[in-house]
Amino acid sequence: MSERGVPARIAAATVLAAVERGGWSDRLLQSREEDLDDPRDRRLVHRLVLSALRWQGAIDAVLAPRVSRPLERLPALLRACLRIGAAQLLVLDQPPHVAVATAVGAARALAGAGAGGLVNAVLRRLGRDRPALDETRTVPGWLLERWEIARGPEEARRALAALNRPARAFLVARPAAGGRETLARRLREEGVETTASPWHPEGLSVTRGAPQLTSAFRRGEFVLLDPAAALVARLAAPSRPGPLADVCAAPGGKAILLADRSPDRRLVALERHLRRAAELADRLRTAVPRAAVVRADATAPCLPAGRFAAVLVDAPCSGTGTLRRRPERRHRVTPRDVSRCAEQAFRLLEASAALVAPGGAIVYAVCSLEPEEGPEVVERFLARRPGFAPEDPTPWLGPDAAPAIGTGPWPHLDTWPRLEELDGFFAVRLRRTGGAPRG
Repeated sequence: MSERGVPARIAAATVLAAVERGGWSDRLLQSREEDLDDPRDRRLVHRLVLSALRWQGAIDAVLAPRVSRPLERLPALLRACLRIGAAQLLVLDQPPHVAVATAVGAARALAGAGAGGLVNAVLRRLGRDRPALDETRTVPGWLLERWEIARGPEEARRALAALNRPARAFLVARPAAGGRETLARRLREEGVETTASPWHPEGLSVTRGAPQLTSAFRRGEFVLLDPAAALVARLAAPSRPGPLADVCAAPGGKAILLADRSPDRRLVALERHLRRAAELADRLRTAVPRAAVVRADATAPCLPAGRFAAVLVDAPCSGTGTLRRRPERRHRVTPRDVSRCAEQAFRLLEASAALVAPGGAIVYAVCSLEPEEGPEVVERFLARRPGFAPEDPTPWLGPDAAPAIGTGPWPHLDTWPRLEELDGFFAVRLRRTGGAPRG
């Protein structure tokens, strides 16, 4: 068994080392899938990489006293093999002989016999000791302290536990699927098991199988994204006639769902970066043929003012609410990122407000848990824009989403991560009640 598993560990260690150089795990994992013929190996590589990244801080804390040299001075591939082996032992609870043998085999293949010997010695000691991992080390100390201040120690620890759990795939049935019950039945016939989402009327949580490998996926019958992101798309549905705009649209999942809820509307999707704009155009070309993709900076959106019934601003942010699905962010985010993203988000919201027609709405959203990027941006915006007023999100989200509606100074979507399968999002719907926004 262990020899068969070595290629998967080699692939996982290679991905981890590339993440350390600045790559993103989702793209790297997708590229490595072509090297593994067995679907079980592909699933295993995903589990190994994401578990090692989520628990890296805690894993390093137990590895450090068992390695003679500082971890940061080891070759990147050797360090990755150690983390992979420790994740197998302490996170995934794999049998010690399998975890050690496969990690050693990967280290030998990637870094030589000496590296294999070091990995063998360290992991054998780790397997004997079985130290408990300190979950508080899985995010930077400054970030956990911020959460404790904002929500209290108990809620901070609940969020941390949720963000360290594996993320289930989630999908939303599109109109072509004929409803989520019909889609669930078709997916079951292809080996994909799902359960109905308690949050979204067309949502399905995947409990087994790979929905992206099904014929329903190839036919475009559903969109894969986080359930919280799907709620943001529902919140942006228009309540008056007119075109729609998604000003930070890539990768396009929310834009597709927004268009599905308004099939007779024109959708304009903006994206600043060339590669992402090209990928967005490819995706929307078949999913939403009536959509227009514009490569533009949303702080100067080059669209007609006062024309759009609904504008979605899913602003780039620190991403601290998505550490479950994008675990490498926890090793990269800094306090400066939070303040920088908050300022950028405010500029985006200000610029996009000019696009909204009288009686229309703008939805501001971030996948961040930091108040500077969420409510504080909106408070600052409302102080400058008296012609906009917050709206109760309940009519757009439906009664099932009531637990995700926060109050505060005004009602808003608040999916603070707990043990439910949601990323952390903040979103508010603001209706234009007055005349043209002033510059």
